[in-house]
Amino acid sequence: MSFDMQKPCLPALATLRPCDSVRRLLDCSRKPRALVSLLRGTNWQKSAWLHGETMPFWTALPESALHKLAANFPALIMSIGQKQFGVRLLTLLNDTCGAEHATVFHLTADNLIEVTAASMDGSDTAHRQVGVYLKEGLWRRDPTLTEAKLRLTSEDEAFVRTDIAHLTDDVLRDIVYGQSDISDRLLICSRWGDDIVGLSVLRSSHAGPFTTSDINGVQSIAGTIFALLAKHISITWDGPNVSVALTSLEEIESCIAACASSLPRREAEVCSRIIYGMSSVGISLELSISEETVMTYRKRTYHRLDIATQRELLLWYLDLWSHWQDRAPREPAQLPWKPEKIASAR
Repeated sequence: MSFDMQKPCLPALATLRPCDSVRRLLDCSRKPRALVSLLRGTNWQKSAWLHGETMPFWTALPESALHKLAANFPALIMSIGQKQFGVRLLTLLNDTCGAEHATVFHLTADNLIEVTAASMDGSDTAHRQVGVYLKEGLWRRDPTLTEAKLRLTSEDEAFVRTDIAHLTDDVLRDIVYGQSDISDRLLICSRWGDDIVGLSVLRSSHAGPFTTSDINGVQSIAGTIFALLAKHISITWDGPNVSVALTSLEEIESCIAACASSLPRREAEVCSRIIYGMSSVGISLELSISEETVMTYRKRTYHRLDIATQRELLLWYLDLWSHWQDRAPREPAQLPWKPEKIASAR
């Protein structure tokens, strides 16, 4: 069972093309007072009132939340296209509505892809939940997503709230949400060309359900958030940086440690260096073990993975890496200013 929320207010800023929205935010984020002025701008206010939609940003959120957003927006903007984007986004959502977990996904005609997932406690709860959600196509039978897709046939955006306690699908109710103690979920979706971009915002039973004030707060920043999401996906969806996957030993070792933790440490070290392209002699010198020991660890790894050749080892690793949440993205050019300095400015 799911029910839709009131159509969100999309402020004047969000009616611009994503690149213009981000550029304008970047310009203002260099000056905290200018950013606050933008959040409280008269054009935004007029847009909301003329369309009779939800409250504008500066009236939907309490003063304390506005100050947090003014401090955290620069860090979010600077993280576009980078690994920490999901954490920065969740921090902003936590300031706005007390979100504990958040997931961004990209839905094409026949596939749902995780863009980023983060949890406030620093765990991989949100990421693991997405893994379960994607397994065996559970997302295809999610009534909340189905409702959102239906609404997007006639609207540009959709807010749908999941009544988790009354979901008729046992797997969705008890496994996807129940095992993570999720009690409330807001799904916000927007059309993006022929595809859909979605943001799933979650709270646990300990935090309690979203209040009307929480929902109004999320609605008031939805337009800006989705402009940033579009920019982030545009940067990262050119494809992961495969060159780093094969030319960075640190990347290889980190991926194997995260995705194949059952491999013993020495086997993982030898395996990583084989993938990296090192010879048996080179591996033995670097790890201070004999060549015979290197060969032994390689045989054990091949047996454990049920493979027989170095090519199969490489394919095994690339499959791991392609599904690894923390794989190296294509890093955008860095701007000369630092968000930490801006956040602490008076």
